[in-house]
Amino acid sequence: MSKKLTSKHLNESQRYEIISKLSKTNPPSKRALVREYDVNKGAIRKVWEKQDPILERSTLLSEEAKHKTFRASVG
Repeated sequence: MSKKLTSKHLNESQRYEIISKLSKTNPPSKRALVREYDVNKGAIRKVWEKQDPILERSTLLSEEAKHKTFRASVG
């Protein structure tokens, strides 16, 4: 039998939190963030690799929109 993997999506505010945590002088490990946000390590890695567009989008969105937006597209 195979297990179906369930993945949780991060919203924009969670992505911003992850970037700010990893930008500190003594950041938590990516593995610790995987456990904290209940996502796979690829999600954390992708957020870190795409931090510039995420930070740019974050300045444009309101706080309410950050909590509601799970998928962002560039127009």
